[in-house]
Amino acid sequence: MGKLPKFYLNLLFVFVGSLSAHSLWIPEGNLGWEAAKECYLPLKKEIPPGAISPNLLNLDRLRMEDYAKESAELRLASLDCFRDKVTKDLPEDPIVEDLGEYFKGPILSGKEKEEVFFSYEWRILLSDNRPYPLTPGEVGIAKQWFESHTEVKEEITNLTIEYLSEKNPKEKYRRYLDLFTGYYGTLLRERDKFLLSLSLESYKSYTDAMKQRKEKPE
Repeated sequence: MGKLPKFYLNLLFVFVGSLSAHSLWIPEGNLGWEAAKECYLPLKKEIPPGAISPNLLNLDRLRMEDYAKESAELRLASLDCFRDKVTKDLPEDPIVEDLGEYFKGPILSGKEKEEVFFSYEWRILLSDNRPYPLTPGEVGIAKQWFESHTEVKEEITNLTIEYLSEKNPKEKYRRYLDLFTGYYGTLLRERDKFLLSLSLESYKSYTDAMKQRKEKPE
């Protein structure tokens, strides 16, 4: 992989091996990217590359809920910040009254970039260049997780656009907070279920590879 700008590398490690992006992110060069960058908010505590829970029978739902709620709060905070910044510079034109629709293209571009970053984790996961690559059965479980992840990220993107389209977002803040918290919680829960379904050897091999990738980006 060629070298990426430092800001992209920082974002890569928000996406890879964790929950995925919580703050709004618009790739550089797209409409609204500077405002989105200024409104980017990091998690207080980084989500680990491995499972959060000790095992499948004891999923740490409280810890997941804490991560999910913080991620949802940061998502909404970044969206409110973005709304405040862009509305100051937008012309008075009916076409820009619906911010969600107006910035839909750039937001979808960010989602596509996130999927590219997520593919790095996917490539590490399926790689045979590890002491204990996935078995055929584990590959099947991995594909189920990948499909679930993709579906939930689609919902998060749609909800992001919907929130920006709201005329009175403060009145519906609780609704969106609950929905975003639920989606981020699902991402964490499904990832834990997948990781904890792996053999101990596969799990350690995969998480070690993720840590090495994070410590030594190419």
